[in-house]
Amino acid sequence: MPSTTNHPLQRVLVSGKTRRYLFWIFILAVVVVILIWAIQPIRLWLDQREELSTKQQELTDIQSSNSALEQRAEELQTPEQIELFARQNFGLIREGEEAYAVLPAAPGPLRIPSSWPFTELADALGG
Repeated sequence: MPSTTNHPLQRVLVSGKTRRYLFWIFILAVVVVILIWAIQPIRLWLDQREELSTKQQELTDIQSSNSALEQRAEELQTPEQIELFARQNFGLIREGEEAYAVLPAAPGPLRIPSSWPFTELADALGG
């Protein structure tokens, strides 16, 4: 006939209270693992969203700068602007025009001190 006395270890393993504790510890461990795995993608998504808004602002700035440069390039294609550019940068002179070269002002005379510092040093040293 089997013995009806239970071993103390068997009673601990079989008790309902212990099973509930183990169940909730297991659930908690699963939730913690899922949260750890979920935090990295969420942080990455937030970083990428911030970077996307920054890049969109940069794109808008570049597009406005590009349109301004295209407009300036179109303005420079007119004959008047081409002539003005050639006159300013390459000295364009049309037939019948007289060119004058304006020289810069002559530099002032070189001012030399009455005594050089090394002469005074030599005098001080007795030389």
